[in-house]
Amino acid sequence: MRVQPNVQYGERDGVPLRLDLFHPGQGELAPVVLMIHGGGWISGTKNDYHDEASWLCEQGFAVAVPEYRLAPLYPFPAAIADIQLATSFLRNESKRLEIDSERVGAIGNSAGGHLAAMTGLCTKPFNHEVEVAPVQAVVNICGLADIRNPRETNFDIAIPFIEQFMSCGYEGNEQAYADASPVTYVCPEVAPILIIHGSDDDVVKPEVSAQLHEALSECGAESYFYEMPGEAHSFSFDGWMKVRELYLDFLSKKLGVS
Repeated sequence: MRVQPNVQYGERDGVPLRLDLFHPGQGELAPVVLMIHGGGWISGTKNDYHDEASWLCEQGFAVAVPEYRLAPLYPFPAAIADIQLATSFLRNESKRLEIDSERVGAIGNSAGGHLAAMTGLCTKPFNHEVEVAPVQAVVNICGLADIRNPRETNFDIAIPFIEQFMSCGYEGNEQAYADASPVTYVCPEVAPILIIHGSDDDVVKPEVSAQLHEALSECGAESYFYEMPGEAHSFSFDGWMKVRELYLDFLSKKLGVS
């Protein structure tokens, strides 16, 4: 394994945007997975996922762990635009980085799960300097799938994070909230998606993840939903080992790692 820290993938508002690239170093183009940290869109760093990235890299994947601009200083659509830019960068620089531009996935938990889902479902260019290219697989772990009507679709604890991410309340800004919701972009052509959620999550409602899965399945998209019995928003050790098993199997099948 080799690690390239602080690879700059772009710049926005004078802020350099970087990612850490973990590569299995097997002398061939590796499939690459964007691993997107959580933190309610207002906190967290790319370092949060280093251990997980190292583990996934040991399974044969290149893993890109990007930083992105955080709310409330940089509200919607900044984080989504940054992840779109990171995805485009990986494709455009694939030969130099020794990754396969046709085998790109995205995974994240919580706010990172939301951003991963947006990466797989949304073709709207929030970053107008890049073409939005589809990824081949998405793993959304307890991400917020729907922030429309936020007080109906989300627990009260999530509302301050949502409003900081959006920089505004819902009333009068309904279209912006729809634009920021993965469920808005459900269609048959979206990337295959695995949705994992703890049954006892009291931060992000598991039933909304189930509804996203149902909407995807009904329109003919490839979607898989696994509800983890007894798990909360922060998984137990045993629970996370099961999460790893699920997403490794899914990514291996969709991105071609045996």
